[in-house]
Amino acid sequence: MIRYLVAVVLSALPGLAQASDYSCNFKTECYESEACAESNFTVAVRGGEDKFVTDFGTFPILAKRDTESILTVFVRTDGAVYLLSAGPRAARLTVHITDGPQSLTYLGLCEKVG
Repeated sequence: MIRYLVAVVLSALPGLAQASDYSCNFKTECYESEACAESNFTVAVRGGEDKFVTDFGTFPILAKRDTESILTVFVRTDGAVYLLSAGPRAARLTVHITDGPQSLTYLGLCEKVG
């Protein structure tokens, strides 16, 4: 019973609430200045683990802001930098590839899961 009460109290304190997970689906991809095209790119944000999961691998999240109205995630890998910004009606993911440099922009939606 005491564990239950402690869990309830801790979950009510700001900054100590359990981190959320998100599933993001991007239906449009824009490469550099070329015309945008259809895409089926997906990203998972594992808030509790601070992991960013793509088709290219799972990477640690360097910075994250997760509020009621916006999710912002920053990730750096050996070959790219990712910036995800998501709100209730839209999500944008920009990928800056360090070899080149090159950039991709993805347009889609993120939903809280779990």
